[in-house]
Amino acid sequence: MLRLSAVLPFVAAAQVASAQANLPAAAGLIAKYATAIGGPAYLNAKSIVSKGGLSMPAAGLNAQFQMTQLAPNQMQMVTTIPGMGEVQVGFDGTTGWAMDPMQGPRVLSGGELDQLRDESDRRSNIRSTELFTAMQTTADTTMNNEACYLVKLTWKSGRESFDCYSKGSGLLIASKTVQKTAMGEIPVVSYLSDYKKFGDVTVPTKTVQELAGQQQIITIQSVEFGDGKGVVIAPPDAVKALIKKN
Repeated sequence: MLRLSAVLPFVAAAQVASAQANLPAAAGLIAKYATAIGGPAYLNAKSIVSKGGLSMPAAGLNAQFQMTQLAPNQMQMVTTIPGMGEVQVGFDGTTGWAMDPMQGPRVLSGGELDQLRDESDRRSNIRSTELFTAMQTTADTTMNNEACYLVKLTWKSGRESFDCYSKGSGLLIASKTVQKTAMGEIPVVSYLSDYKKFGDVTVPTKTVQELAGQQQIITIQSVEFGDGKGVVIAPPDAVKALIKKN
């Protein structure tokens, strides 16, 4: 007689496969999301400047940031922390860098560079299918106190992340990823809310991130869409000096 322990794994696998077969296709969920936030208008903007605040309540930290995006795949974010100085991260289409008062300037490589390259690509914000090798809806679940569908994304860079799209609005309400840092890999769960419209684009103005046992709150106060004229994204001089050495 076949042992029950040998049968159970096959039964469980069949149940999982059956449940997933009844879930909506990942591509359809992502298309609905892109439409809901005004994807075409977002992609058509040559430059985007977002300003807001960043806080870590447990550490008593409050900062201000400005993120500049330049089509198609350049980004620079400068965070000013009172009493500490500036923290900067950027990607100019080729080189990725980071600079802060504790570690100084760094030229990014490996997983850190791959992730920054992915996130700097304007298409990543609307989850354009050409950025991924696979998309799969894996669960009907609840995150951020809202019913949503969990989608696993496999990026062409090789990394994986998860999105949860609201059953009602179709908006992205939560995500899970592993952040690549100089100190190693850090799991991050993000909860997105308070969507507001700036021009023809709708963005989440509040993001609560849980990482390394702490909570980080990002709030967006303004978003300006422009024609890109006069906007330049380039490594700071300290990073340029490192590039020359290499």
